[in-house]
Amino acid sequence: MTGHIQFEKLVDRTYDETLALLEEARDYTLFDRPEDIRGRNGPEILRITGEQFRLTARLSGVMAWLMVRKAVAAGEMTAVQAETGPCHLSDQEVCMTDSRAKDMDWPPRLGAMLNRSRDLYGRVAKMDRMATRLLAKVG
Repeated sequence: MTGHIQFEKLVDRTYDETLALLEEARDYTLFDRPEDIRGRNGPEILRITGEQFRLTARLSGVMAWLMVRKAVAAGEMTAVQAETGPCHLSDQEVCMTDSRAKDMDWPPRLGAMLNRSRDLYGRVAKMDRMATRLLAKVG
């Protein structure tokens, strides 16, 4: 049972971290991105936009997974429902890829968020596997 409580605490901390990064990404989109793309050519703007979409996909997938885990902890759904439904991280290949062109000067704030979101996604993928193992021990 201790493992489950520790897991719930990990989910809560990761949720807070993800929410903060989502808010940072929102602020970047509204305030910094317009300045970061000023004076860039079309292909560079497309690359930046593509990576910004990747950032959004990573964070959306992580947040959805965390919300399912919080629902399990609150008794709103069972662990079995969480494991058997479409509640695992998806698109891991896309979300874990770093496709930033090395020949381009990337906006520093976007680059930092991309790195942090990829690390976060990787940790949550491990948590997803951990949740599956915890359920297997109980079931």
